[in-house]
Amino acid sequence: MPGPARPMFDRILVAFDASPESRRAFQVALEVAARFRSALTVATVHPPSRTAADAELDSLVPIDADGQSLSVLIEQMRTAAAARGVPSLESVALRGETVPSLIEYLNHHPHDLAVAGTRGLTRGRRLLLGSVSSGLATDAPCPVLVVRPVRRAKGAAEGGALPPHKS
Repeated sequence: MPGPARPMFDRILVAFDASPESRRAFQVALEVAARFRSALTVATVHPPSRTAADAELDSLVPIDADGQSLSVLIEQMRTAAAARGVPSLESVALRGETVPSLIEYLNHHPHDLAVAGTRGLTRGRRLLLGSVSSGLATDAPCPVLVVRPVRRAKGAAEGGALPPHKS
């Protein structure tokens, strides 16, 4: 007799760089993780030339308009995840080019779903600038959920687990 069925999305990875798009992706990943009681991994990628000590220091330097550091944002994410009943939230700091680093991590640490935000670039700009969401959707060893920006009416409030990014 087979054992109990494994949840559909037991482990979810979300790519995060503190941009408004990655904050939105985290909100969606948090919602899915809460519904499926999934473990959540927040992955950040630092430039390839950086050392491990540099990446650790980066987590303490303000990265958004509010002056919050990555470590503060990760703690806010942990609090939001715990409040929603998510069993765990792990943070991983990778080094290298963004898409290859995420793909390599997913190959060595299997997840059931990867979540990434998108800026909604045109085809030409995507070719010039590259796209994390496109790269993940093409090469990830698991399903990928691409989160598009929310189109809001002027003056509409933005809600979520993290404070909105100020431009």
